[in-house]
Amino acid sequence: MNKKTQLNVFIVEDNAAYAKTLQGFLISRFADIKIRIFPVGETCLLQMHLNPNILIIDYFLNSKYEDAQNGIEIIKNIKAKNLLTNIIVLSAQENYHIVLEAIKQYGCFYVQKGPEAFIKVEELINDLI
Repeated sequence: MNKKTQLNVFIVEDNAAYAKTLQGFLISRFADIKIRIFPVGETCLLQMHLNPNILIIDYFLNSKYEDAQNGIEIIKNIKAKNLLTNIIVLSAQENYHIVLEAIKQYGCFYVQKGPEAFIKVEELINDLI
């Protein structure tokens, strides 16, 4: 991706405060960025025609909507539609097998939620662009 091209990022996170905080952080770090936030993956899937360069998705997406699909289910759908989207799983998921599935099977990057998470996401985005 050309650095002069606008960065189009989707954040799929059911914790609205966390998503807004991440959005504010990324806006402060990248000059030309457009960010859309989705509380569940199903709404994100409806907007994949907007071709995000990077998708940041939580694994646990059912805290507010019990029937919401989890992050891996959404990633499967996204990869079926657009193999060019870079996906960062930003989650508190500690199950090694789930993390490994996201990384190996779907070519995702994984960042553990914690004090350094936003900096790690920024570094990954810089590596990807």
